[in-house]
Amino acid sequence: MWIHLVHVIGWLMLCNAASDVDVSQIETFLLEVADEKEKNENVKSTVQANYKLCNHEKGLTARCVKKSLCGDKAPPVDPATTFTFREIGGTCTYLQTCCPENKIRTEPKKPKVQKKRGCGYSNPGANVLRELADKYGYADYGDFPWMIVIMKKGIPTGQFDKAYVAGGTLIDPSVVITAAHKVDDIEDNSEIMCRAGEWDTKTDDEFFKHQDRDVKSIIIHNEYLRLKAHNDVALIILKEPFNLDEAPHIGVACLEKKLPSPGTECFSMGWGKDFVNDQMYAAILKKLKLPLVAADRCQNLYRNSQLGQSYSLHKSLTCAGGEANVDTCMGDGGSSLVCPIPDKSGLRYSVVGMVAYGLGCGIENLPGVYVKIPEVYDWVFREMVTQGYNEKFFVS
Repeated sequence: MWIHLVHVIGWLMLCNAASDVDVSQIETFLLEVADEKEKNENVKSTVQANYKLCNHEKGLTARCVKKSLCGDKAPPVDPATTFTFREIGGTCTYLQTCCPENKIRTEPKKPKVQKKRGCGYSNPGANVLRELADKYGYADYGDFPWMIVIMKKGIPTGQFDKAYVAGGTLIDPSVVITAAHKVDDIEDNSEIMCRAGEWDTKTDDEFFKHQDRDVKSIIIHNEYLRLKAHNDVALIILKEPFNLDEAPHIGVACLEKKLPSPGTECFSMGWGKDFVNDQMYAAILKKLKLPLVAADRCQNLYRNSQLGQSYSLHKSLTCAGGEANVDTCMGDGGSSLVCPIPDKSGLRYSVVGMVAYGLGCGIENLPGVYVKIPEVYDWVFREMVTQGYNEKFFVS
């Protein structure tokens, strides 16, 4: 403020020294000073109204903000034993930082974004949950950029459990693949939407924003049989494509043409029932390590269950899992099952299945049943071509 006063005095001295100075210039300058002061005061009041105070390590007046809104480098994540990560002072959530008030931005800083390399690349975030992901079965931020939430429109924010319909997989910026049984009863496409870039459903503090798109049409496999989940696959065509530029947390998945050998360790995901923690829906995207199970073994295991000897595993289905307390569950339908693709990065996957059904959740020696992507690959390709797309996005 003192600098501004010095400038004003300077202007006044010039006025006395030169009679031809336009008085309107002085008025304009004074108005600009006043506007700048008002703007700074408005920013400060907005910060104070929207962000709570926290205890900064240097004793500065600071508030909890999402990390992209802070001009200071965030302190390292504390690998605690729960997902309430500790900031200095213990008052900010794990996706926020305790930022000095004079370092808080009005707009998030623009991150550096690497060029898309192709389909199926995991792009894990800044180790938000890396230390605990395997232990607790949660994905790190950006682990599965192709993961889509299919959800009802018009549900208030904060009621994810009421809005959630199914999981899906992005195979083209404008196309989502999912299980047919999750969308075969939708009469009005305008009632649902697809969301990309979601991770923790209870907050919007992730570094990048999620994106929502309306549904143009739903195409269901012509040989789909709901009763037995045969050819349980559908394509959702979006009205507008997702914007993949400057969005490293959103990407396209690869589709697999050949099923890997039994025992291959793969992953599935979703926001369905978190039965281990007795929650109806998981808040943070789940990450489940599941070995592939041979078709004949899976069929025999189900025949030894309550389904009896008449059970038959259809050729359009495959199995994975069978370890106690590690399983997809109700609500995960349509989410992908992905296996590693040989790649020097060690972070590339291909979709081999989609969650279809199971008996209970996490029962030992009772694997989950998944739509077999290699079996329906040709149908997906034909429908994509019919709709004016091609396989260039989902081929590894």
